Amino acid sequence: MRALSTPAVVLRTREFGESDKVVTVLSRALGKFTGIAKGAKRSRRRFAGSLEIFSHVMLDYRLKSHADMAFLERAVLIRPWHHILGSVERYAAASHVIELADKMTAEREVGDELYALVVAALARLDQRPASATTLRILELAAMTACGYRPELERCARCRRPLPSAGDVRVLQSGAGLACASCGEREKFGPTITAGAAAALGRLAQAVESSRRGELAGDPAAAFADDERLEAETGARLAREIRLATTTLLAPHLRSRLRVLELMGV
Repeated sequence: MRALSTPAVVLRTREFGESDKVVTVLSRALGKFTGIAKGAKRSRRRFAGSLEIFSHVMLDYRLKSHADMAFLERAVLIRPWHHILGSVERYAAASHVIELADKMTAEREVGDELYALVVAALARLDQRPASATTLRILELAAMTACGYRPELERCARCRRPLPSAGDVRVLQSGAGLACASCGEREKFGPTITAGAAAALGRLAQAVESSRRGELAGDPAAAFADDERLEAETGARLAREIRLATTTLLAPHLRSRLRVLELMGV
């Protein structure tokens, strides 16, 4: 087994035996994977304070053929999240980031794009408190990074532009939004107003702006205007947008997002 290294974010960790830890990370090189850190509970040199949830680390590990878990040899903290750890609100929002990444992926399935998004989202939360819009942008960006980008600017069925008035249907399949006529035939999934659909489309455009043109490859750009978009949205539309993203996410999750339910945003 040759030694490998990758930057990674710790998704979850649990104690194993008297001195070991089993740690699941989202890495740039390998996507999500789980490893065992021998002696991690006692080590002050190889794993000092670096295997806790949210930790952004440079991870040294070894992979054995046909083994379910990697062997974690060393983790060095890249960047501490002081403000996240010092605020209940930011800690809760960061927990949503981690839970979303964990429940949208299988082991060794998705790699660098989702990893970069998670790091950018945590950095954004460490800079300033999250708004509901910040979390909705994160959710749309995560779906896109995992290959589940919903159609939010045109009807996902007939491909015509969505109406500027009336209601549109959120498809339970996660495919996107449907116009009134196509939505009537579907009859599955909640409806939202055209105004909420337009606001949701603006959030999707923020995600796309971080993937194309001069900002391509910079997931942090998706959050650049989240405060302005939050101010434009308003409380009523925010509730509808949350309903829409919750519906669109559901088919792609391995289980429900518990943190988001507790947060209520």
